[in-house]
Amino acid sequence: MKRSKRIQMYKILSYFLLIIISIIIAFPFYWLIVTSFKTYPEIYSYPLTYYPHDVTFEHFKEIMRLDIGKYFINSLIVSITTSILSLIIAVLPAYAFSRFSFRGKNSLLTSVLLFQMFPMVIFLMPIFNLLKNIGLLDTYLGLILSYIAFTTPITIIFLRGFFIDIPESLEEAAMIDGCSIFQAFYKIILPLTLPGIASVGTYTFLFTWSELLYSMSFLLSKSKQTIPTFLSLFVGQYQTRWGPLFAGSLLATIPPLIIFIILQRYFIKGLTSGAVKE
Repeated sequence: MKRSKRIQMYKILSYFLLIIISIIIAFPFYWLIVTSFKTYPEIYSYPLTYYPHDVTFEHFKEIMRLDIGKYFINSLIVSITTSILSLIIAVLPAYAFSRFSFRGKNSLLTSVLLFQMFPMVIFLMPIFNLLKNIGLLDTYLGLILSYIAFTTPITIIFLRGFFIDIPESLEEAAMIDGCSIFQAFYKIILPLTLPGIASVGTYTFLFTWSELLYSMSFLLSKSKQTIPTFLSLFVGQYQTRWGPLFAGSLLATIPPLIIFIILQRYFIKGLTSGAVKE
């Protein structure tokens, strides 16, 4: 009897802690929504108000007047293209690392891991000069290529883990039935890896969607800039326009949220099934 009560108390405490953690995690998003609908006097008022007394849409009208839709389209072009290209480039190397033994394999894999240790700011000027010399500065392609250099290595590492999880006997059975190694990969292995591909693709999309440093540095024309650059306009040296900033940030969460909802089944399964293994 005592043991059952102890287990029940542990469950109650666990649920209580989970509720507290959920509130802490959700509160910033709640504050983002609330502030988006507050008037300027209420935003700067003290004491703080935890819900808008006078609901206003002036901040949304302001960002619409500044043509936020154009920045949305630019971000979608860059983020979706980067995600797709990173997956296409990384899938075969990841498969090779997981299945084959060849000279320099460990060195190549280590170099991929080491590349992730360096912050992006270190490569800012070299990539800027390179894009300028080859005529890709201030272009979507130039920004996408700069992102691919950072997203492809981590994509290879993650996909390698998913490929390792799949038994090699499946490919062997397919080849016994007459499939070539590429047919076995395309018809058997690739469909089984869709959860991992979805989760890695979602990660890549979120990374490129929210990245500010490179997008601000390489896209010089206002007509080509992305959502993070647009939102940075509301942060000044002496004043931050919290209303439009929060309203724009709220709208900026919609595409990642939609993608997560669409790929949720694959994304959660991919997180629980893939791991980096030797």
